[in-house]
Amino acid sequence: MSKLNFFFFLISFCFVFIGNAQEYNNLDGNNKKHGNWQKVYEGTNQLRYEGTFDHGQEIGTFKFYDRKGGHPTALKIYTAGDAFLDVIFYTTEGKKVSEGKMKERSREGKWIYYHQDGTTVMTEEFYKNDLLDGMRTVYFESGAVAQRMEYVNGKANGIETHYSEEGVVVKTYTHVNGELHGPVKLYNLEGVILREGNYKNNQKHGVWKYYKNGQLDKTLTFPLNKIGVH
Repeated sequence: MSKLNFFFFLISFCFVFIGNAQEYNNLDGNNKKHGNWQKVYEGTNQLRYEGTFDHGQEIGTFKFYDRKGGHPTALKIYTAGDAFLDVIFYTTEGKKVSEGKMKERSREGKWIYYHQDGTTVMTEEFYKNDLLDGMRTVYFESGAVAQRMEYVNGKANGIETHYSEEGVVVKTYTHVNGELHGPVKLYNLEGVILREGNYKNNQKHGVWKYYKNGQLDKTLTFPLNKIGVH
């Protein structure tokens, strides 16, 4: 390449670079964000997010970064005409923490949370207006179910069941509007009963039975001013 051609090439490259740099952070005639946008953390040169606006409305994929190292921490994916957006959160090492849908800043529908490896499902739960609403299921790293609990409007309702990794039921609690209220049973890892009784407004209530080797050992009548599961 001759020196003259190289000169024109360099000039052209500079114009392209400058043109691309000017493509960010523009406003339309109504002073709304339009086109490619980037925003940095205040007082730094660290990129906070980047994405595309269509006359003030987010479209496509937005990438978010942490303040210290510039690691990707979240993706938000907008679809035209859809009130819900897909969201994925990451650790600074790039492993998935959770993913699901949001409406503005509220979680909606099914959300999945992951164990530390970023691929194995830890929790599967459902939201309505950012409150738990539906079945919440917790998993061991092996994939076996560890716990199931039903929620209504953010509060535990119904039977909460805990399992061993081999699938044996080890605990069952009853909840009403977020409180322990109703029958409770606890078993050993072989499924043999250890104790059972009832709760009323988060407190042990009435007759509780305690077992040894599956045989009734003693009974106690509550309240005894003890709150919680023992």
